[in-house]
Amino acid sequence: MKCSPVDSENFMHVVLPLLEQGEAHALAEAVKLRWTSGQLCQLLHYGSLDVRKVVCLTLGLVGCRKCTDCLAHVLRDEDTQLSQMAEHALWSIWFRSGNAKALPFFKRGLNALNQNDLPQSLDHFHRAIQVDPNFAEALNQCAIAHYLLEEYAKALEDCLSAVELVPIHFGALAGMGHCYAQMEDLPSAARCYQRALQINPRMDGIAQVLVKIETRLKKPSDTIAPQSSS
Repeated sequence: MKCSPVDSENFMHVVLPLLEQGEAHALAEAVKLRWTSGQLCQLLHYGSLDVRKVVCLTLGLVGCRKCTDCLAHVLRDEDTQLSQMAEHALWSIWFRSGNAKALPFFKRGLNALNQNDLPQSLDHFHRAIQVDPNFAEALNQCAIAHYLLEEYAKALEDCLSAVELVPIHFGALAGMGHCYAQMEDLPSAARCYQRALQINPRMDGIAQVLVKIETRLKKPSDTIAPQSSS
């Protein structure tokens, strides 16, 4: 069913004050009462640059999985700031995409990961995945913990599962590239980095690693050092 167009002036009038006040709950209620996800995605594509930036901010706070494909499209926008805002919105949606019972375990896992308590973080992430097997970001964070423990095969398995659930997850695709690089499967690493960059072309660190890998494949004496996916 086709969504009716959104009045951009009305949208800005309603949303901007709530964004400035940091009223996320009030913003969520206001958006739900007035617009569907499809209408916001239309505005994200066809509004002015300023409106599109506000839509990205709004979706970062209250958006859902239905909004991720339209945000992924914006990752390739010619305006650098807008594409960065779309990336931030995607990460925000992914981080809260688990169900209500899984999120507390996930947050504990993030806290443990930030404190470099990798075994504890894995325990929490695994519990989040048990509660919500479709929680792709819990799988991706699990992969990060396994990677830091140098358990590359396990990290790769988690990344693959995350990408199966969210094919546009450029972070998990980059993680797959890191794992393959550590496992000395450079052709597979290159393919994963290429896929990640097709979705999010502004991952400069990944682009640099890909150049090194492509050079290494031509000159085997070169060395590779995987970098951050951001």
